[in-house]
Amino acid sequence: MNLKIRAHQGRLGADQYRVIRPAKTVTGAVLGDNNPWFVLELDADAAFTITGLWMLAARSRHTLIHLPLRGNMPPEPCLATVTVGELDLVLSHRDLQFAANRWKQLRHRLRAGAPHTIPWKPNNVPAWDEVHELNRQARRRSSHRDRFHQRLHAHTLFMAGNTVAFRRTARYVLDMALRRLDPSHLGTYHPATVHPADPHFATPGPGIYLIRGR
Repeated sequence: MNLKIRAHQGRLGADQYRVIRPAKTVTGAVLGDNNPWFVLELDADAAFTITGLWMLAARSRHTLIHLPLRGNMPPEPCLATVTVGELDLVLSHRDLQFAANRWKQLRHRLRAGAPHTIPWKPNNVPAWDEVHELNRQARRRSSHRDRFHQRLHAHTLFMAGNTVAFRRTARYVLDMALRRLDPSHLGTYHPATVHPADPHFATPGPGIYLIRGR
């Protein structure tokens, strides 16, 4: 599969940043703050795109990945938990150590993006056996090394993690694209990515629920 993106450059003082966005707006996804957790509702096409970006974040230590989702309509309005997209999503490797309170300033300084095509294969996403083993290892560690750090700022949810954090959660997002829905029950809750009841996925923060809309 090919992931079409635009790569932008922006400078804050002495720091130069690279920001990647999908070449086309991801219209089949909405992200909302549905206290006590965040909810990402998406269709199959959006799930494939976000999985590709998720895997890109796992290996891009010096890049911010921005998904503009605010203002989107949910893929299944009659069943939606989020009536309209409230939040954007930014993924980054923890090594970048980007401060969320600098995002609004950086966003306004981004130059016009250059188009790129990045090949990626769903088969490169860790299989469930590997995911479960990575999850077990993360639970055994007392540190937060393999967990996401979440921040909410400027109507944007920031998720910063290391390579393991992104790799062990990408399968949950891909599963939203691959699963076949029961026609009698199209809206399907799936406690993925960062389970709100499981502190071993993120700290601090309540986590994300994924919902496959259609």
